[in-house]
Amino acid sequence: MYRVLLAPILAVLLAASHACAGPTVVVGAEDDWAPYSSAPQQHAQGFAVDVVREAFALAGVKVEFRALPYSRCMAETRSGQLTACFDAVPNSLIRPLYLWPRMPLFSTRMNIYARAGSRQRGLRTKDLEGHTVGVQRDYEYGEEFDVNTRIRRRVVDKNEYGFRMLMADRIEYMAAEERIANALFRSKPGEFAGRFTLVGTVATPDLFIAFSKTAPDSREMLARFNEGYDKLLNSPRYRQIEDRWFK
Repeated sequence: MYRVLLAPILAVLLAASHACAGPTVVVGAEDDWAPYSSAPQQHAQGFAVDVVREAFALAGVKVEFRALPYSRCMAETRSGQLTACFDAVPNSLIRPLYLWPRMPLFSTRMNIYARAGSRQRGLRTKDLEGHTVGVQRDYEYGEEFDVNTRIRRRVVDKNEYGFRMLMADRIEYMAAEERIANALFRSKPGEFAGRFTLVGTVATPDLFIAFSKTAPDSREMLARFNEGYDKLLNSPRYRQIEDRWFK
């Protein structure tokens, strides 16, 4: 008798627990951009990973991160295989291809590096015209740099490959995000420490999570993200995440 009464009660409780669990969203995470997003042993981690996770959580959404190279991450988001991908700069070349939140995940500095000993300083995009500059495949470095066809780009799959080309005198400059470059130099001090000089900044862009225009849940998830991210920015937690990764 008790079993007969207990079964439907358990069924109701189980259904309620699933309803309260909320939806899950699949988001692509860059696998080689520490400290913002990287994937040791294919486990996404970093400042942007924590921000995205906690923003969605505040809107009742669980995130499943899929770690993969940035170019593939953005391509799969564009085709609807992923709901979103980060970290992207919405320049005029890619802005029409995705949906964008109201606020950026963070702002940063896109720098230009030369070999140690260079006396150049304060270089801007126009100063790079006609020169060879290493860039990471499919990355954005700010509107002015990205659309300038007079810069002779040398595309690499990883920043470290570009800095090795710079050391070998195969390129004149390397473009890289400031914290990414500093983290790389610290991680390989025997190879990179003291080998480069910061000679300019081409942009100080805002970086966003980009949402698919074709994934079936993207518009709902974009609205959820905006909701949760507003809460995160208005709490002490955003600064705590910054302190964890950048101090």
